[in-house]
Parts: sequence; structure tokens; C-alpha cells
Amino acid sequence: MSLDDAFPLLEASAPRFEDTRGWLQVLHESGDLVLKRSFSRAGVFRGLHAQLAPAPQTKIIRVVSGRIVDVLASLDDPQRSIVHRTITAADGWVRIAAHFAHGFYACDDTVFEYICQGRYDPGAEQAFSVTAWLRDVMGIVDPILSDKDRLAPPLHPVTI
Repeated sequence: MSLDDAFPLLEASAPRFEDTRGWLQVLHESGDLVLKRSFSRAGVFRGLHAQLAPAPQTKIIRVVSGRIVDVLASLDDPQRSIVHRTITAADGWVRIAAHFAHGFYACDDTVFEYICQGRYDPGAEQAFSVTAWLRDVMGIVDPILSDKDRLAPPLHPVTI
């Protein structure tokens, strides 16, 4: 057995998916465990995304370098209230429960890591636009978005 087989270096073998926002690497994926690292340029907003039944995903996140405004909306809350918090590397790891739609705004060029507990299932993923909230609450007028996030329906309260 070689050292490379015994001690595989995750970054060396992980493909990097790049676009104008930055990049994403899936460092490890096995069953219901996924480890990812991303780089986002300042001004990028990623999200809001949630993955619900039949494949809910809990996320454990951390900022390696840079600074983000982390954004959550509880999909269990009929009001779909949005909460946010600034997170830096000094904050360490943060857990995001599966019932939250999650996203973040990169205040600086940011390296971000996350562990997803639950396999990725594109059919169970929901995306929501919060561009009006970003503008009205955060004063962010023109965030850099992916096409998926740009075309996502707005996050609205649930009518009961």
C-alpha cells in the first residue's frame, strides 16, 4: 500500500468548480456525509437554499478566512422570518438545522467550509430569493448571484 492510498489528500483529488463568484470543492462525500469548501468574492450572495424531505440536510459551517453575514429563514415558521448574524473565523463552527433555508453574503473575499449531514438530492432542494430583503434590510443593492439564485422565487410568508 502506498502512502497516497493510506493518507489521501482531499484537496489534491477534489475537482474545483469555478465561476465568476468564486469556486466550490466537494472534498469528501460518503453516504450521508459531505464535506465542502468554497471561496466567494466580496459581494457574492449564496442562497437561500434548503433541502427537505425525503433528504433533509443539516449543515455545520465555518468561515476559514473573511467575513460573512449568515442568513436563515425557518421553513417551519409560517411568517418565514429572516434572521442574520455576522460570522468570522473567530466564531468557529456553527450548526444550521435542516428546517432552515440558509445563505450567506460575503462581506470580504471568504473561504467557507461546511459539512452536510444528509446526502445531496437536487429534487429535495428548494431555493428562495431574498434580494428585496438584502436591499431593504442590509442595504445591499446588487449582490452577485448564481443563475439559480437569481431565478429563485421570492421567500414569502406561508398563508394559513
